Amino acid sequence: MHFVIVGCGAVGGYFGGRLAQHGENVTFIARGQQFESIKTSGLTIKSIEGDVQLDNVNVLDASSLTCDSLAMPADVIFLCVKSYQLTSAIAQIKPLILKQTRIISLLNGVNAAEVMQEQGVAGDNIIGGLAKIIAEKSADGVINHTGAKPHITLGIFAEQERQSENNTKILAMKVVETEQLSAIAKRLKLSGISVGVTSDINLALWRKFILVAAWGALAASRKLTLGEIRSQNHVTFLLERIVNEYADIARKVGVKLGDKHIKETLSFLSRLPDNSETSLQRDLTAGGESEFDVLIAYPMTLVKALNLSAPVLTQCYKKIVESSQS
Repeated sequence: MHFVIVGCGAVGGYFGGRLAQHGENVTFIARGQQFESIKTSGLTIKSIEGDVQLDNVNVLDASSLTCDSLAMPADVIFLCVKSYQLTSAIAQIKPLILKQTRIISLLNGVNAAEVMQEQGVAGDNIIGGLAKIIAEKSADGVINHTGAKPHITLGIFAEQERQSENNTKILAMKVVETEQLSAIAKRLKLSGISVGVTSDINLALWRKFILVAAWGALAASRKLTLGEIRSQNHVTFLLERIVNEYADIARKVGVKLGDKHIKETLSFLSRLPDNSETSLQRDLTAGGESEFDVLIAYPMTLVKALNLSAPVLTQCYKKIVESSQS
């Protein structure tokens, strides 16, 4: 099985590196300084799961991909770029997508599959996915995995269950999809990566979303670490409130999100270190591009479209927009 990793930051570098470490056929797609660094120095992972140095890494320049760039066709393409890079990444990898290629987004957010299809990727090529890992890529290109068991969740989107008069054909397609998921999951497991296959990938995506986006929105708008949020009762209340607001959005769009999922999210946040910050928070502080559009602006469009009340999210949205304009 040939894995192509698009984006070699903390997520793509870690999971792609583990696959390569265990002998899988892996091609990395990078650009600019990232491409030059991997081509020259390989890939270094420092992890609580064990360090690894990969000196001979197969890496291609994202800016010059053609249908002949790969020695072997891509079986699986993992998209591991930031959400604001998704559209350009899709345009770059289109020459690599064949009928049998399966594309799995590991981006933050809940609408990557929708964006991919808007950009011309067939729904049959898309498998749902999400990654859980606490890691950063340092200025010198080293991937530092510092917390949480790295995990990937995979699943077929419900809307991919086609309507047809031929029930035998539908059953056959589902069997093929299940076999594909199992084969991909097996390769990940053999590489030491924790992996799960879910029957409700939308629920899994939204469960991660209400954690990352809600916490990120409040922390970024208030410019507070998680410990500073927890030290102020009224801000702790706002964190709980905004998590519930994101959950209300999820339920309104048909996601089966229960009260237990909210409790699990808040419990997870309560166990994180006091100095914890979100990538959104760090990116906004640095003044560069961020995932604001996917994590905050996109749910705000849903709030308006669905006529929902989300006062904390609305306040966070306004604060961040005003801060960026000042």
